[in-house]
Amino acid sequence: MADLLGDRIRRARRRCGLSGAELARRIGIKRQHLNDIEHSTIPEPSALLVARISDVLNVSADYLLSGRVEPRRMYAELDLIEDEATALELV
Repeated sequence: MADLLGDRIRRARRRCGLSGAELARRIGIKRQHLNDIEHSTIPEPSALLVARISDVLNVSADYLLSGRVEPRRMYAELDLIEDEATALELV
C-alpha cells in the first residue's frame, strides 16, 4: 500500500504525542476534518493547511506531501556549522 499524506500526518502527530483532537485544535479545524485527512477520505488539504500542520508537528511540508527526508534537519545542521565557523573567526 502506498504511503499517503494522511499516513505521514498521523505518524508525525503520534511521534509528537498529540491526539487528533489537539492537533485539530492547534491548526484550527474540526477533529472530524483531520480524521478525514488522515484517512484520505477527502481530497488533499490546501497548501496553507499543510503548512500549519507541518509547523505544529515540526516537520517540513515537503516531507508531509512527498515523504522525502525532512530538509529542516539538514538546514539546522548547516546553520550550526556556519555558527561554529563564525565563532572560530572571532577567536
